[in-house]
Amino acid sequence: MTRAVGVVLAALALGHCCLLEAQQYRGNVDVEAVVLPVTVRTASGKVVSKVSRTDFRLRVDGLPVPIQDLNREADLPLALGFILDTSGSMTGRKLRAGQSLAMAFLSERRAEDRLALWTFGDDRVLERFPFGMSWYLLPRVLEAVKPWSTTALYDMIQRVPDVMENARHPRRAAILVTDGVDNASKMSAEDAGKLAEGLQTPIYVLGVEPPPPVEGEDGLSFEEILTIIAQGSGGYYRRIPRLDRMPEVTRALLEELSTRYILTFETSGIGERKWRSVEVTVKGYEVTVRKGYVGTLP
Repeated sequence: MTRAVGVVLAALALGHCCLLEAQQYRGNVDVEAVVLPVTVRTASGKVVSKVSRTDFRLRVDGLPVPIQDLNREADLPLALGFILDTSGSMTGRKLRAGQSLAMAFLSERRAEDRLALWTFGDDRVLERFPFGMSWYLLPRVLEAVKPWSTTALYDMIQRVPDVMENARHPRRAAILVTDGVDNASKMSAEDAGKLAEGLQTPIYVLGVEPPPPVEGEDGLSFEEILTIIAQGSGGYYRRIPRLDRMPEVTRALLEELSTRYILTFETSGIGERKWRSVEVTVKGYEVTVRKGYVGTLP
């Protein structure tokens, strides 16, 4: 073998080793896109639909991060995961209120929108109406729903990813309808709140009637716990005590879901994968956004 050929072969071998090392390195880098639905409001609570991109600021674990992509949701189709409490405490007008709310969404929907209906009572969590099912069947499904047993409300939070698993639209939300009482969960209210913070789908909790004025865990009322869970996920809690207000509440929620901003950034894939806090601020306004994500730093 000549010296020149030996040098070439050595160079090729070195290059092959470097290539393998690079491939192995890239194989360990798990770059992910983090999607944050952001609602912007005035101090009085009015939703704001026109805000300059330059007024948005993003911090992850306290570090400033450039915003890679920012869009409004208005023209995108919507996927709603409707979660109805069907425990025994929902008997009578409470269940009728939940059914009326689902029907109100049905009347306001657009042709390309999709809805799924799930119910929960005790440890039974059932998919009643999957995404993509014919809309005309929803009233029949709702009529068949009957309340029973105890309420495992906090445990239901960990099933939200299952509810939204088959949603095909990037614009999405979970709607949880309940009277707010939990008497059967294995998960604590605190753990449910922490779990909600890591969800990719915001939860809008609608209370069909005021829950009993009793304290839950850590001296918090049921409504305060529901507020923590909803806000932790990037949604909100609202009480709806009257049946005739369902269409009004529905329109207000759909308006909010049409005026959210979608903020997107990529993680680096390098370093420790763990819980990361997220802070989004908009100059001159108040912001609702989920509290963080699990992954690496951007």
